[in-house]
Amino acid sequence: MTKLVRGSAGTRTANRGAIIAAVLSGAGIDRRQLVEQTGLSWATVARIVDDLLADGLVLEQHKIVREGPGRQAAALGFNPRAGLVAGIDLGGTYCRTVIADGLGTALIRCRDETPRELDAPELARWIATRVLGLVERYGDGVPLTSVAIGLPGVVAATKDRVVGAFNLPQILGTTFVETVGAELGVPTIIDNDSNLALLGELHYGELPRDETVVLLSLGTGLGSAVAVNRQVLAGPEGLLGEFGRLRLPGRKERLRDLLSGAGLLTLAQAAGHNLTKADEVFAEPGRFSGLVDEIHEALLHLVSIVALAYEPSTVVFTGGFSGAFSDDVLHQVSDETYATVGVRSDLRRSVLKDSGGLLGAMAAALSGYYTAIGVARHQVVSITTPDTGVVALLENSPVDQSAKEEQS
Repeated sequence: MTKLVRGSAGTRTANRGAIIAAVLSGAGIDRRQLVEQTGLSWATVARIVDDLLADGLVLEQHKIVREGPGRQAAALGFNPRAGLVAGIDLGGTYCRTVIADGLGTALIRCRDETPRELDAPELARWIATRVLGLVERYGDGVPLTSVAIGLPGVVAATKDRVVGAFNLPQILGTTFVETVGAELGVPTIIDNDSNLALLGELHYGELPRDETVVLLSLGTGLGSAVAVNRQVLAGPEGLLGEFGRLRLPGRKERLRDLLSGAGLLTLAQAAGHNLTKADEVFAEPGRFSGLVDEIHEALLHLVSIVALAYEPSTVVFTGGFSGAFSDDVLHQVSDETYATVGVRSDLRRSVLKDSGGLLGAMAAALSGYYTAIGVARHQVVSITTPDTGVVALLENSPVDQSAKEEQS
């Protein structure tokens, strides 16, 4: 543990951040425990706690009774009503939104059809109007502090522009990003939806947090993300892991043409098959036996590339299209990958299912909120919030239907 000391403004900010991070990580921690955990002096801890109490960020809770001399100590907890956050999972078909308190407890959520006919500024305003309306209706006067949006596209490392969006092309460039941030009026984090889905898995799923893990999102499109020691990696142009762009060996088709709903439907129709949904291919494997074999071969090719690129301990699958692959198929692909490239990875399904991207966006928004109140980025990563059933609370939270009511 590195001992923090009182000194410059930067050091005082770091000390404050360390206290907030410790309060967030500890259920019912008191001042003496904060001294022990941070290495700060009693006077410094007392002063910072008094400031946080005055700012409404920390609350005194129940009394802690200890044996021996000394008065009872007051347990401290982060005030969940100090600020709200919004997580948004914007897809080519649906847009999911959650409004949560400062500890990640979902207050309200919604699932709306994405208005694909809108241009970039109109889509940005639609999202902002939806979020701000939910905060006004269900936030009980608590201010919105941070928003994070997962996009179905390639986001540059600077997070200020979208450089690829196969299924929602109007978000390309900077217009959408700039407009949605301005309309929301609070710090807004933009990232690729697969990156945020992996963040959700790391925070609330069952992935090993200190190993190399890969997420493969097989839905309307094909996306991937990789994390090493809990850090989601990104390249300067956001193209790291965009394996869907790769051509299949000896063919003009790309991996995404066989391993995504939109790509497979287009490919099958171009080949003369009369179908309206990609699911029909797997519902009638006898009719499409040759195509199903190609899909399985493409999956093996993708997993082999991932294995050689990252040597992951775990590869987790999410997205509706991935449901077409049985556990037996995943085990077979794992075995064949090991036999082909010598890397053994555990291939498993996401326990968060379709909620991973939304939970990841919420986690990113919470991180943005904590950073804004003085917690350094490395301290945010170290926060280990107690298991308060965040996933169950999201699943059981009320659903706002106002958008559907307005359309009807």
